[in-house]
Amino acid sequence: MKIIHAIFSFNVGGAETMLVDILNQQCKEASVSLIIVNKKLNIDLLNTIDKRVKINLINRRESNKFQLLSTFLKINQIVSKINPDVIHCHNNKLFPFFITQRKRTVLTVHDTNLSCRFLKYYRQIFTVSHAVKEDVKKRVQVDAQLVYNGIAIDEYQQRTDFISKQLFKVVQISRLDLRHKGQHIAIQAVAYLKEKYPKMNFSLFFVGDGEDKDKLNALAVENKIENRIVFLGQKSRSWIKEHLQDFDVLIQPSLHDGFGLTVIEGLAAGLPVIASNLEGPKEILDFLNVGLMVEAGNPNDLAEKIYLVYQSYIFNTLNYYNYILKDINQLKIFNIKTTSKTYINNYNLII
Repeated sequence: MKIIHAIFSFNVGGAETMLVDILNQQCKEASVSLIIVNKKLNIDLLNTIDKRVKINLINRRESNKFQLLSTFLKINQIVSKINPDVIHCHNNKLFPFFITQRKRTVLTVHDTNLSCRFLKYYRQIFTVSHAVKEDVKKRVQVDAQLVYNGIAIDEYQQRTDFISKQLFKVVQISRLDLRHKGQHIAIQAVAYLKEKYPKMNFSLFFVGDGEDKDKLNALAVENKIENRIVFLGQKSRSWIKEHLQDFDVLIQPSLHDGFGLTVIEGLAAGLPVIASNLEGPKEILDFLNVGLMVEAGNPNDLAEKIYLVYQSYIFNTLNYYNYILKDINQLKIFNIKTTSKTYINNYNLII
């Protein structure tokens, strides 16, 4: 089978992270190519793609309408040369570049409330959660196929001891994006904890980068908690797989999230997870009957949940309260091997 995956840009994000894992899995049993349309890409992430995957960089300047025709011609030249069985898009607006290949072009919708443009023209639509599936059905009247996002679960080092240490480490892994990922909510929660529980020795670590870093720094200074906040910057996938276990709890106080890949990563690393009770994260934690959920946008609720986990370390009651996953096999449905195989099985239905 010959598969082309297509995406506009290749920065570090949930869709890109998942796509890398899918590429690296599918290339073990198929001929896989990747088309990246825009010049906007992360070289470090690109270098994590298996060498068996053929990477095609179009290098269009983002949103440059004058390059539309040349981009269309370049892409179709690549498609003609490969002659794929399926073209798997990861942004709905890619469709015009593959309009002549409509019968073999499919799409994964990675979040809720995205643009509906061109959705009805794809041969098949996949969604990463029930929440996204219902959103697509409600707005476009298309019955999409659910394929959960997955990660390489067996590559994550698992925390096995839950002994209370001198410094309690809270971590959030996301691009620094206040509108969606809610890092400012996390900082406000830190301020609340510092005031209400002054004897609690803890720090909040942000893994990721983004345009809102300066705003977050300023917010930390304003709340006089800059010594409690650590910006670790962008880290490689291998670093996260190895070092996520070094933290005590993973938080994901998203304000909007159609799935929540970092929730799965936290559980795979053996950590208790605290996430907003909306859309994708709630679906994951409800399904696995694990973790804690907080009201989206409520820093006090987040702070109190962090304190509950902190106390559970002190009194060794994490298992008692279902804060951590008891059996790693529960994550099988979110294993990238399952995700990849499900996609390939669906490709076979349309070729």
